Amino acid sequence: MIGYGVRYGLLSTRRRRKALLLPGLTTATGAFLVVLVFSLAPAVRQQAAAFGHADQVFRATLLITILVLLTGVVEVAVCTTRAISQRTREIGVLTATGVARPSVAAALLIEPMAAAAAGAVAGSVLAVAAEVALAAAGSLSASPAPEATGLAVALAIGVSMVSAALASILPSWRAASRPPIHSLSHGG
Repeated sequence: MIGYGVRYGLLSTRRRRKALLLPGLTTATGAFLVVLVFSLAPAVRQQAAAFGHADQVFRATLLITILVLLTGVVEVAVCTTRAISQRTREIGVLTATGVARPSVAAALLIEPMAAAAAGAVAGSVLAVAAEVALAAAGSLSASPAPEATGLAVALAIGVSMVSAALASILPSWRAASRPPIHSLSHGG
């Protein structure tokens, strides 16, 4: 039954793709920074050593990077809440026609997960392309290690997906749990 909710969620996501542009772009920015900072960690540390406090500068850079990534996730959660409030009647119709609560929640979760995944993948691809371009131009003082880049890409995508799911599951479940009459009579 959840499969129907997932398919409906994919159709809905395709229909509302313009609304997902900003959350995806914000997540892409965070993923771009995470991949660059983690894969270029040796170069960042070397540059930070020139300032005299390598560990503190690196930690500050890392913290800012993670905050940008989490800002993208918050944007995804805000987008989810907005989408749920705009689709109150639609959710009411789904629940009134007998669609199970888990299927409705799954349909609502597809949108934020798709935005987070697309943004994280796009940001990671751009970061890897930037690394390759910078290395080819000789602009890097240390070459990025492929295993560090792979780990950074996995981390950026994983953190984006898990955070988007955690930030969106409660509003999605609450919306799916509302009585249909309430959603239909008070809907947007």
